Order: sequence, then C-alpha cells, then structure tokens
Amino acid sequence: MQLSQPQRELARSAVAPLPESGTFVGIALLVMFGDLVSKAMAVALWSGERHSLFGSRVLIEVVHNPLGAFSTSYGAHTFEINVFATLAAALLAMVYCPRLSQLDALAPSGLGLVTGAALGNLASLVTSPSGVPDFLAVTHGHGSVLVLNLADVAAYIGLACCARIAWSVMRAAIAAARPA
Repeated sequence: MQLSQPQRELARSAVAPLPESGTFVGIALLVMFGDLVSKAMAVALWSGERHSLFGSRVLIEVVHNPLGAFSTSYGAHTFEINVFATLAAALLAMVYCPRLSQLDALAPSGLGLVTGAALGNLASLVTSPSGVPDFLAVTHGHGSVLVLNLADVAAYIGLACCARIAWSVMRAAIAAARPA
C-alpha cells in the first residue's frame, strides 16, 4: 500500500520526538503520577511492616516525613516554605526549559524529573496529614538508614542531570566571553 505525501508527513510527525516542552511536561507528569501511585500502594500494602527487597541493604518500610525536601525543617513555616519553593521551582523550570534545551538536549528530561518529583512530594505533603510517605529504606554505614520514595529517586537523578546542564551553561558563557 502506497501512502500519499500528506499521509507520510502525518506518520513521520506521529513518531517524531516531542518538542522540549512536551518532553518536560510528559516526564514531569509521569514522575508525579508514578510517585503518587507508588506511595498509595506502599501505604496500603506495607504500613507497619518491614520487608527485605535486596538483602539487608534495601528494605521496604513505610515512614511519613513531615519535613521539607531532603528532610529539612524550616521551623514553624516548613509547610508554607515547601509549598512556595516547590511552585516557584516548577514555574522557573517550565519557563527556562526551552532556553536550556538549546544548550543541553538533556535539559527537558532533567528538569522534568526534578519538577515531577517536587510536585509529587508536594501533593503528598498537602494531602497526607502525617507527612510524605517514604518507603524505600537504604541502609548504609553503622545502622544509618535513608528512606526514600520514587519522587526522591527521580529528584536525585534529575539533580545529576542539572549538574550537567549547569556545566553546559558555563561552557556556553565561557565561549561567549572569549574574544573572536
């Protein structure tokens, strides 16, 4: 079967990569949705229990974190600061994503990971009176435990991508400052 020119162009556009804003929004929504679903499942299935996932190093254990990002407390205003900072960061990421994607093709993905993670944890903070559910417990050192959720993992990966984006911005600034 032979396709006409308009049909070929439509087929090509259907499989073409998303523009940077589509990638950013798609990844942010995917991370946020996946995070909220995984938290709801963890709370429903494993609250009050501890299960080994990978030996004694990685466990499933549901805990609720009422603090800010990376378990940071801002005193009596922790909740308000979290809401403001999360919304401001998401807005900045959305505004600067197109420009940053001109310097680094990874920008929409990295910013989408961080934004989706931030919005997922914010939604949990707003809707869960006991705090954000964390359930992936990673033991390290002498009994120390770091407990994460899917949003936290996405945020760490996104922050690593942002380090690369920052490097690209620095390289572009240095190149622009060099005399011709």
